Amino acid sequence: MYKKEIIKQNLLAEPLSQNALKLARGIYNTYIAMDEDPSLEIKLQNIFKLLGLRPCKESVKDIQDLLEEINEPLAIRNFEFEGEAIQLKFVQFCTYEIGEETIEIELSPEYLHAQSEYMLDSFLF
Repeated sequence: MYKKEIIKQNLLAEPLSQNALKLARGIYNTYIAMDEDPSLEIKLQNIFKLLGLRPCKESVKDIQDLLEEINEPLAIRNFEFEGEAIQLKFVQFCTYEIGEETIEIELSPEYLHAQSEYMLDSFLF
């Protein structure tokens, strides 16, 4: 089977804020530390410390806003994933659910693949 050459692309419409970058890298590093399991449960206290936030409802809202910033969909042209070629694919970083003390995060394997193979403006590494 012939595999097309991957062309690296600038995929971020706008650069991420510093706190969004910190959060994304913190999530990614947790993913690496957890043997690359895309299902993560991270204590809110750890995220408060990472971002220098006070533990309160406003800080949880700030974290949610940062997750939404990170989750802006990437539009990838000529995307190939697990043997399937797609002319235009939109992918998001993760899905998440914020609980009382933790955030459950499911990282997108498609996004991780796009990050490592397609992005010129890579930010997780």
